Amino acid sequence: MPAKEEYIAAIDIGTTKVTTLIASIKKNSQIEIKGYGTVECKGMKKGLVVDINDATKSILNSIGIAEKASNCFVEGAFIGVTGKHISFISNWTEININSPGKIVRKSDVDRLLSMANKINLSSEHYVIHSLIKQFAIDDEKDIVDPIGLSTEKLAVEILTIYGSVIPIKNVINSVKAANIEIEDIILEALASSEAVLTPEEKESGVIMLDIGGGTTDVAIYKNKKMVFTYCLPVGGDLITNDISIGLNIPFLKAEEIKKRFANVDYNFYETLNRINIGDLKLDRNKAALNIRLYSIVNDRVKELLNIIKEKIEAYGFIHIIPCGVVITGGSANLKGITALASDVFNMPVRIGLPIDIEGPSDLLSNPMYSTACGLLKYASQIRNFLSLNQFNDKKQKNKGFIAKFREFINKVLKNDNFE
Repeated sequence: MPAKEEYIAAIDIGTTKVTTLIASIKKNSQIEIKGYGTVECKGMKKGLVVDINDATKSILNSIGIAEKASNCFVEGAFIGVTGKHISFISNWTEININSPGKIVRKSDVDRLLSMANKINLSSEHYVIHSLIKQFAIDDEKDIVDPIGLSTEKLAVEILTIYGSVIPIKNVINSVKAANIEIEDIILEALASSEAVLTPEEKESGVIMLDIGGGTTDVAIYKNKKMVFTYCLPVGGDLITNDISIGLNIPFLKAEEIKKRFANVDYNFYETLNRINIGDLKLDRNKAALNIRLYSIVNDRVKELLNIIKEKIEAYGFIHIIPCGVVITGGSANLKGITALASDVFNMPVRIGLPIDIEGPSDLLSNPMYSTACGLLKYASQIRNFLSLNQFNDKKQKNKGFIAKFREFINKVLKNDNFE
């Protein structure tokens, strides 16, 4: 008899939309999306819950559509988290090797990771991911697997990503109110990167920008590892708001104009006079109106990209990224954004679409679904015990991330004291 298909679900709770994906994991670990539901998200602002009832209703509506499309029932799901409360610490820890022949054993690595994972954070913060950036033996860095090597000293560099407890708890409560068990919570920048970046890009060095409605998630990869992450609490909604104010039109109309006509590449004069901005009855000619729209959107997007560039430059990463920038998220659909980003960063830029996943073409051809697809890919690897450079070994006395977070979720659901 053929093996029974295993199903997983992912819920991307964004500022402007909620997307639920239901997928099967085939025998060869290939992910196939069976159904999805996308609805307008209410109750969220810049990645944070501001109205739990509205957020839960949006989640329920999205799940209902996905369940009907896939003919499956969702009991648990993987969800993403983002927001300006997300931060990281890069920590270097080392130990002496005292075994015969100075050979590194698994117990040495376990001891090192246990020590590296002990960081001082207040009770207001919770560790979301602990990612291994590199091992080192003596003065030799970028060691992938040190077990079996000889050395006097073994070191590891860890990227610890953490967030504030209260915003995470509010997301958890919104999902809980929809009667959905949380399988795990995943950083959205990490999920989007899993969806759109190639192994070659991660190896050589790449910047991933996920420009959503209320936030822009940033991730930098080098030597296959995430080395930097950042969330800018600005996204496509701010562009829409500028259009609304600049053209003196309602927000919903401004959103429609942005999606259909906005262009941030100035090399569009050939089509300028052929663009017809709908039924706007403004006292100005067509060319002047299009130039005004261009100016509004170009200024805002350029400002956003420059803020991100300055942040990356401050950490010294901008000159070690040969593969350039990959832009994804709903705002990646903005016409001309690759040309503008290439000018700002002075490096190649491409649009990131979900890769190595099967499903409806309208979903996989739209960057707005990258985070949700990345949640599925990450979840699939967790299900198959592929660690993604996290120390999830349940045989260790030190609890892995999955076990720790489930314990954390149980505390939230029981309203236990976090201190």
